[in-house]
Amino acid sequence: MDVFISSFRQMLFMFLFMLFGYMLNRKKLIPENSGAVLSKLENLLFMPCLVLNTFMNRCTIENLTSKASFILYSILFLAIALLLAIVLSPFFAQKKEEYGIYRYSFVVANIAFMGNAVVEGIFGSEILFDYLIFTLPINLFLNSIGISWLIPASEGMSPLKKWGNPINLASLAGVILGITSFSLPRPLPAFISAGSACMAPIAMLLTGFIIGQYPLRPLISSGRVLFTALYRLLLLPFLFFLLAGLLQLDSDIRHVLICAYSMPLGLNTIVIPSAYDKDASLGASMALISNLLALITIPLVFYLFLPAA
Repeated sequence: MDVFISSFRQMLFMFLFMLFGYMLNRKKLIPENSGAVLSKLENLLFMPCLVLNTFMNRCTIENLTSKASFILYSILFLAIALLLAIVLSPFFAQKKEEYGIYRYSFVVANIAFMGNAVVEGIFGSEILFDYLIFTLPINLFLNSIGISWLIPASEGMSPLKKWGNPINLASLAGVILGITSFSLPRPLPAFISAGSACMAPIAMLLTGFIIGQYPLRPLISSGRVLFTALYRLLLLPFLFFLLAGLLQLDSDIRHVLICAYSMPLGLNTIVIPSAYDKDASLGASMALISNLLALITIPLVFYLFLPAA
């Protein structure tokens, strides 16, 4: 029960930021382009700071060697999620441009903005390091192949640009700094630490602000989106919990596996279509429904599955 209460409090804490972001938009208290500004701050500064801070402090040769199995099992479960997404997506996409959005959503959740904040807030920096190691292949996938699914067919993006994003570069820099034990000049660690502390509140403000751009009623009325959210929040974590038991995975791996695959749907289904002047209402509906449900489903999943992990 302690896990459920701690998870619910963390989710409620983050939901309040999301609600405030929603009100900022609906009441026009900040400029309309604030969503783009917040998104850039998250991707260019706050998220890289969090990743860099965690890796450079915990990424030693000993830790990396001991966590090699995290990478292997992450790839295995990512492949399973991908196969399931390929099967399910055609049954939900009513338009050609929706296929990539559903396929992306069935595979990838909000493992970065939401996941990092939830894991660190509930379990602390040690489990966060395990989580970041486990989600590294997923992040590489979603920032390359996953993003390409969301980009309109007429638009192009080089593989180098997809892979060379600030979050992946911060991961690489953190690994190098960690394994070499290189000490940054004194102002930089404090700057990086302060930037990482901003990640979660700004991420939830951004989520609420983007949702606030659309009328609520159409966003919450889609049965297809509701099933997609329940699949990601409940069905897939339960399936992976069973598979982890059959494979007799270590409890540390099962812990971060459940965390990674119980997060709500991400924001890229809003951000990427919007960047190309496409309709982002489907992504907004997914973000709204899944984040509302996550208030209960994440504490419930953690309560049911993590004690056994």
